Amino acid sequence: MNKNNFISTNDFHATDLFEKWKKLITKAEKSILIFTPYLDFTINILIKNSTKQIPITIITSLEGDSLFQRGYQLNALKEAIGNGILVKNLIGLHAKILVIDNSYISLGSQNFTNRGRKNKEAGMISETSFVDSKIISTLKNWEEESKSVSLELLEELILFLSKNEEPISKIKKKFDRNIEKIISDHNQRELEKQIANSSYFNSTYRFAQGEVILTRTVPPPNYDYYSFFAQEHNNLCKWIKTIDKGQEEQIELEDYKYYPAINVNTMQMTYLRIHTSRITFMKSKFDMSEWNGYEINKIKYKLDFSFLKSSTKNSNIKVTLSKESIGKGSLYYFFNGSVFLLIKTKYSNDLIKKIIEKELISRKKRHNEFLKFLIEPAKFTTQQNQPKEIEKFLPEYSYRVGILEYKDLPILIFNKR
Repeated sequence: MNKNNFISTNDFHATDLFEKWKKLITKAEKSILIFTPYLDFTINILIKNSTKQIPITIITSLEGDSLFQRGYQLNALKEAIGNGILVKNLIGLHAKILVIDNSYISLGSQNFTNRGRKNKEAGMISETSFVDSKIISTLKNWEEESKSVSLELLEELILFLSKNEEPISKIKKKFDRNIEKIISDHNQRELEKQIANSSYFNSTYRFAQGEVILTRTVPPPNYDYYSFFAQEHNNLCKWIKTIDKGQEEQIELEDYKYYPAINVNTMQMTYLRIHTSRITFMKSKFDMSEWNGYEINKIKYKLDFSFLKSSTKNSNIKVTLSKESIGKGSLYYFFNGSVFLLIKTKYSNDLIKKIIEKELISRKKRHNEFLKFLIEPAKFTTQQNQPKEIEKFLPEYSYRVGILEYKDLPILIFNKR
């Protein structure tokens, strides 16, 4: 390890530190000390990488906030004590620090939990020696201040949590739902304000006949589906695009072509098939073999893509890249009409995670091209038995329709009247 006192910018990371922690622990010669208010089975997996019989201590915080709905935390501490690890309690602890041999440090926001590995975290991990430094001195004081935790205490806390888990869980779920609803309703009001003021659009596209209103019609006899019809003077396939220096050109869309659309009231997205006077067909799920997959570094991946139909104010697009010999990764995005936000990821293994995050997500230009590719207007074949579910995307009777723009691509936007 590095005996000098210089910390490099390479010591700072905005990614999962677990693998780096493992490497640091394998180098421990004298002691391992972990400070963390939040932990689970992950901490025991990490500690097993120690190759020597040396003292290992976990200092945590056994307080109501840190234990609320976290019986798994107590069970992880119980397992640690069973493995000969000293567990101690330090009231008020919020730091997450790994100390090796009272000299080498990793600290940051990441908890020693499985969830912490998936969150957006940042931290420092360095092989620069901090021996005799002020921070090591402070951590030693914290260690002395902390109190030993016994198996009996953990058993008592586990019993209490198990007896109260159900009512606590109900209260927590209700609380989370209400918080989510307040934030979601606020964001929705702000979005609708922007649309009402037209500042949201900033689009070079518009319908040639001005404002377009679509109204749902009752299915005719012997038909089992709805359509949304435009007013008589409107032609949904005639658009105008403003080009350089305010000049305009007329665009006549190819009839029955599919265009991406977003319902601003639900934030649900879909592809809609445009006809001159009506919209009937929609498509929300795709097997992208129609485009022969998606290529990353000359390797072709199967690409599955769907517009989500539930919880669409959290995420409304799911993309899965897979290759049998490598693995599968799913990306969940929220598209609000102007930007894509990556909400969460799921990977079948570390290899596919490394490829997608390093070769796609972290490469801004490639990632932007990928996102643009997903919502390009496209020609899908309308199958004979394709569900006609337009009323599931547009549940209200009447909608005002506009055209917004994402990186030169038009997107239909629906706002209930």
